[in-house]
Amino acid sequence: MERAFFHENPELMTDQKILLAVSTGVDSMVLLHLLEQQNADIGVIHVDHQLRPESKKEAAFLRDYCEKKRLPMYSKVWEHPAKRNIEAEARRVRYDFFKEIMEQEKYDFLLTAHHGDDQLETLLMRMVRGGSFAGHSGIARQQDFGPGILLRPLLSFSKEEIYCYAKKERLIYFEDATNETQDYFRNRIRKNVVPELKKENPRILVHAQQFHQQLTWANQMIEHMLKENLRNIEFDGQRWSFLYENMPVEEGARYYFLSAFFQQIEEQTSLVASQRQLFLILEQMERSVSQWSIDIGENWQFMRSYQQFYLSKKESISRGIFTLGENEQIVLSDGGTIALRRSDVYSENNGLHVSLPLSVKLPLTIRRRSAGDRIRLTKTLFKRINRYFIDKKIPTDQRDQAWVVEDSAGEIVALLPFVNSYLSITTETDRIHYILDYTLQVAK
Repeated sequence: MERAFFHENPELMTDQKILLAVSTGVDSMVLLHLLEQQNADIGVIHVDHQLRPESKKEAAFLRDYCEKKRLPMYSKVWEHPAKRNIEAEARRVRYDFFKEIMEQEKYDFLLTAHHGDDQLETLLMRMVRGGSFAGHSGIARQQDFGPGILLRPLLSFSKEEIYCYAKKERLIYFEDATNETQDYFRNRIRKNVVPELKKENPRILVHAQQFHQQLTWANQMIEHMLKENLRNIEFDGQRWSFLYENMPVEEGARYYFLSAFFQQIEEQTSLVASQRQLFLILEQMERSVSQWSIDIGENWQFMRSYQQFYLSKKESISRGIFTLGENEQIVLSDGGTIALRRSDVYSENNGLHVSLPLSVKLPLTIRRRSAGDRIRLTKTLFKRINRYFIDKKIPTDQRDQAWVVEDSAGEIVALLPFVNSYLSITTETDRIHYILDYTLQVAK
């Protein structure tokens, strides 16, 4: 095994500085022993998650082992283990610590002891749970990590080979009792499914590794083909956007485009789009509807507005109602301001100005639009506000932020900041009239 190990991992034959993650299980203890035979420049890193009574004893054993071997050891105790999503949180704590030590101590490689059985189990689990094409590809042998490279040099070896090596070399290691319970999905796959597959075909681990490689190559090719499409995605600091024409034409290519898009922004947003959501977006794209939105979760919304697509946080829309009289000013709930004055009163307001006759019925009511609202555009023409928005192709998010100005007789005199009613048309004889000053919220 030793000869095959270094033949398949030539990176470990160089003078690189190697950090080895050791749990004291058989896999990591075999990996540690193999590297010691090469006299590699290695350090050992260990995290005690405090999830099992034995973990303290295992950490003490490893500390004593490293002292005897004169190996640098970096250890961390997870002081406050999570109560939910324990596996994911433990992994986050572990890898954050790995990255911290790599940067601090200038290590070139981080090595973990994932092996061929882990690869098969992972492929099967992801297939059962569903997920993206890239997510089905299993465990990568090598990837960028922190300031260096994360390498998994045991992926081509089976669990049986690892146990045989440990027995031959008389290595001391610890078995995790939780690996025997049927409470965990991975354990059920390991105990019930993998042994049967190995009976069907003893080369199943080789086939799993080949399948992983094929998926990886296919994903790389897809990303290369979509490079130009993805390059046209814009980000203004608050939301991402792209044009309909920037997407691939074929529906299948659009799926991979959307999948790659959500993968690109995951680190910034911590947002993961499910397969159901991706297919729902695709389905909406095929419909002849010019405006729609889909909730993605975590208060994120994917929207179409005519030929433009957006991903942004949902804006909270105030439903406040305000009243306004002569010489009064109010600050709206969205941060904008609105005031009413006579035209013979000077104002330095640089916003929108709406003229109104002195005969308008005060006080004015400022509110959000309601179903059935109509605005008079000429002496005889009334138009529903919803119809006006459609005719003018006003995006949905802007419609929801509009303010309706209504007089005390119930007539809408303005729809801010889009259109004013027929009452706003002044004549030469209207020397004195009201002016409605409206200032939009200043973007921060």
